[in-house]
Amino acid sequence: MAHTVFHQKTVLKAGTIAILTNLLLAIFKIIIGAISNSLAVMSDATHGLIDTISGIIVIISEKLGSSHKFNKNHEKIEHIGALLIATIIIIVGIHIFIESIEKIITPEDVEYPAPVIIVLIISIVSKLLLGRYLRITGIKVQSDTLIASSVETINDCIISGTVLLSALIYLIWHINVESYISIIISIIILKLGLGLIFPKLSGQHH
Repeated sequence: MAHTVFHQKTVLKAGTIAILTNLLLAIFKIIIGAISNSLAVMSDATHGLIDTISGIIVIISEKLGSSHKFNKNHEKIEHIGALLIATIIIIVGIHIFIESIEKIITPEDVEYPAPVIIVLIISIVSKLLLGRYLRITGIKVQSDTLIASSVETINDCIISGTVLLSALIYLIWHINVESYISIIISIIILKLGLGLIFPKLSGQHH
């Protein structure tokens, strides 16, 4: 009983931290994305909002799994939570890919003022720390949902790093590569999403 209570409190705490961090960063990215007219930054912001939803799913799945009504199906509910996160990742990947193709066909001017660079750097550092925290915590309490969220968080960190790279390329050489980088981002997202979902699907057959 004590172990179950500890598991629930730990997962809920981690989920809440993830939600607040991702939501705050997403809001900042939406603002600077609108200022810079950058698809890559806006895609990063959208991805951050998805991270927020992932955090909410962690909390919901944990609440359901720890309730008396669903306690016997706790592990199954954890798997469902992880599957939902993976599905969200795939949907975001497809959306970014389509948007990137549209921007390549009809390119638009972008700007990268100093606040854009600063927010991206802060985002990268924050996501690295958050991803590490979620993974360590997930392994500690054996939470599939937290581990899946950590993968999603590190994924978002990679995306922010790639967006930062495209901004620096534009500032130094005045070459706009963000649409092409966004395509690479979408492929990374899809690969990670599929990597999460297929083990879960196959695991249900055992």
